[in-house]
Amino acid sequence: MLVNVGARLAQEPVPGVASADELLQRAVVHFERSDPAAAREIATVVAAGDDPVLQARALALLVRCHLVLDEHVEVLALAREALDVCWRIGDRASEAIVHATVARSLLFTSDAVSAMEEIMTALEVAEASGDLAARMLATGTAGTVYYYLEQFDHCLEFCERAAEMARILGDEVTNGAMIDTMACANMCLATAARAAGDEEAAEAISAVAQGQSREAIVIARRLGHRRHEVIALGNLAESLSFSGRAEEALELLTGWQIDPERDSQSIITHIRDTHGSVCLASGRYDEAIGHLRAAMASAESKASAMVSAEHLADAYERNGDLRGALDTYKLFHALSKEVASEAAQRSASIAVVRMETAQAKAAAEEERARVAALQHANQELLRKSLEDPLTGLGNRRHLDQLMAGGLAGHAILLVDVDHFKRVNDEHSHLVGDGVLRLLAGLLRSACRGDDVVVRFGGEEFAVLLSGSDLDNAVTTAERLRAEVAAHDWAAVAPGLTVTVSIGLALGDESTDPGVVLARADERLYAAKRAGRDRVRGPSPVP
Repeated sequence: MLVNVGARLAQEPVPGVASADELLQRAVVHFERSDPAAAREIATVVAAGDDPVLQARALALLVRCHLVLDEHVEVLALAREALDVCWRIGDRASEAIVHATVARSLLFTSDAVSAMEEIMTALEVAEASGDLAARMLATGTAGTVYYYLEQFDHCLEFCERAAEMARILGDEVTNGAMIDTMACANMCLATAARAAGDEEAAEAISAVAQGQSREAIVIARRLGHRRHEVIALGNLAESLSFSGRAEEALELLTGWQIDPERDSQSIITHIRDTHGSVCLASGRYDEAIGHLRAAMASAESKASAMVSAEHLADAYERNGDLRGALDTYKLFHALSKEVASEAAQRSASIAVVRMETAQAKAAAEEERARVAALQHANQELLRKSLEDPLTGLGNRRHLDQLMAGGLAGHAILLVDVDHFKRVNDEHSHLVGDGVLRLLAGLLRSACRGDDVVVRFGGEEFAVLLSGSDLDNAVTTAERLRAEVAAHDWAAVAPGLTVTVSIGLALGDESTDPGVVLARADERLYAAKRAGRDRVRGPSPVP
C-alpha cells in the first residue's frame, strides 16, 4: 500500500505540486516508516535534479534504501557517486551518513575490518560536520558494528550515546531502535553469564534487557512503527523464555496478529521463527514444527530460510522424527552452500566496486592529509567517549578512569536531583534537560579548578574533590546544596523549584574506589530517606 503512494508521489510534477525539498522530506518519511522502495523511488527523482545540496542528501538516502533492501553491491556503487557530490560541496553530514551506511553493508557482507575503518571515518566526519543528526546516525551505527563484532560493552556505550542524541533531537524512531539494540546486547551478555555459570548475573542482565525491549515496544506502538514493534516483541519473547517464562512469551507472540498488507515477508518470517524457537525451548515440539515450517514457507531469502531450517531440524529431532530431522538438515546444508556461494559472488562484486572507489579517491597528498585528520578524529573520539553530550561534563566512564588510581586524599560527592521525575512529568522532558544542563553549570562554577564534576547517570552527578578532608568536603557539599536550593529556577519554568540530596564519602575510607563510591551512594539514599535537600556523610551532618 505504501509503495503505491510512493509511486504516485514520485510521478507528481514538482512545479506547483511539491518542491524538491518537500519531495525529499516525503521520501524520508517513507524510509522511517519501513518503506524503502517508496523512499527510493521519490529520492531518485530528487537525486536527478540540479540542486547539489538536495542531490547529496537524496543520494545518501538512496544508499540507505539499498542497504535495507539488501542490495549491497548497489550500496557501494552509489556510495561512490554520493561521496563525490558530498566532497564537491563540502556536505560533511551527508558524507558521514554514507560512510556509516557503507560500514553496515560491509559488516553484513562479512568484511569486518573494512567495516570498522568505515565507521571510524564516519564518526570523524560526523564530528567535523557539527550536525547532531549525523553524529547520532554514525554513533548508532558504531554500536551496531560492535554488536556484530560481539564487543557488547562497546555496543552498549555507543548505543546509549546515540539514544541520548536521539532524545535531544526528538527522534523517537532512532531512540527506540537504539534501546532495542541495547536489549539484544544485554541478552548476549546474559547468555554468556549463564554459560560461565553465573546464573544470578544472567537473570539480572536479562531483566534489564526485558525492560529495554518493553520500552522499545511502547515507543514503536506510539509511533505506529510495526517493524520496530515486532522486532522488539520478538526480542522480549526470547528474553522471557530465557528466564523460564515461556508461557508469558508465547502469550505475547500469540497476541501479535500478522497483517500481510502491512507486514513484510521478513517480518512475518521473523515472528514465525521466533514463535517456533520459543515453543522449541519450552518443549512444545509439535507447535514449534508448525511455526517453523510456516517460517520457511514465508522466508524472503535463502539466508532466512536457512536459519528456520536449522531450527526446524532441531525440532524434528527433539520430537523423535529422525527422518524429518535428517531431511531438514540436508535442506539446511544445501541452503548453507547456496548462501555461501552467493555471498562469495557478492563479495567479489563488492571488491571490484571498492577497488574502483579507491581509484577515484583524491591524490596521495590529500590521502596523507586524510590519514592525519583520521588520527586527530580518533583522539577526539576518545575525548568524546568520556563526555556527556547533554551537559558537556565528563561521564561515568571518565569518573571510572579518574578513580582507577585510587581516591586517597580525595572526597567524592554524589548529587541527585530531588523528585526529578516530577519535573519531567509536570514541566516536560525539555525542561528536565534544561534543569540538568543548568545544574551542571552551577556545580562546575561552584567547585575549584582542580575538582572534577561528572554526570554520573540520569539526574545524578558526581563531584570529585581533590585534597579534601571531611570538614572541607562537608562545607563544599553544603555550599553546593544551598546554592542549588537558592537558585531562581522559575527562570527555567514558572513555579519550578529544584533541590538536591548529597551523599559524601572520603577516599581514605577504603583502598577500593568502588567501596568508596558505594558508601557515597548509600549516604545519598540516606539523605533521601531523611527528607531530601540535605547532605549525609561518614558522620552525622547537620
